[in-house]
Amino acid sequence: MGTMVTRYRIEDAVGRALTNEGFFSYEVDDAMQFRCEDEALEEAAAFPGATVERFERYSTFPDFFLSETVSAVRSAA
Repeated sequence: MGTMVTRYRIEDAVGRALTNEGFFSYEVDDAMQFRCEDEALEEAAAFPGATVERFERYSTFPDFFLSETVSAVRSAA
């Protein structure tokens, strides 16, 4: 069973995505993905004019990190 997960990627002014190799490409499948928006914003600061874009993708693995955070918040309530 899969689920939709939220991820972030860094894009330049013309819509190319930052790859793991450190360059921008039109191939969004090669884009570096971040789980946390703050981490993406920190990385994007090194590239003037770059923006952080949010997107969702299908994952066959649950996002345990986020699930644990939600569980902890629910337990505290």
